[in-house]
Amino acid sequence: MRRAVVLVAVLLGVLAGCADSDNPASIPAGQSTAAGAPGLENRSPDAAENKLRLALADPCYTDPDPRAVWPRCGRWVEETASTARTAANALPDDAAVTNAATAVGAARDAYVARGCPATAPGGTVDVSACVGGLVAARTAVTGLARALGSPG
Repeated sequence: MRRAVVLVAVLLGVLAGCADSDNPASIPAGQSTAAGAPGLENRSPDAAENKLRLALADPCYTDPDPRAVWPRCGRWVEETASTARTAANALPDDAAVTNAATAVGAARDAYVARGCPATAPGGTVDVSACVGGLVAARTAVTGLARALGSPG
């Protein structure tokens, strides 16, 4: 229960940080604050770190048995790719961050290419390949955490 309360508090903090439409870092190039389209990606280092904290607390990252959680980790893999893009956009001159972000994106692409589902197995899936893909994504996220100076 305590963990759920902490996760909700962190999520509310992330949402509050994303609500600052006057912050130029949260507005994609070429868009004004009036454009306010859904899906604006906040490009600040704080946004990347907040998103990363959530990813590092998720069972898709923390569960000691990736075989047990992989069927429901497709969304986590997608979110970590988004987090990596946020970090790379916020710190484009930081080679460690951009390299780590590239690794997270490659892990996401490999996971998807293996046909690993976002929620639960549906059809014929190579479980070992998907588990391996999740492990690769975890490793890449650990690299991103280190590049951002977060414990990972």
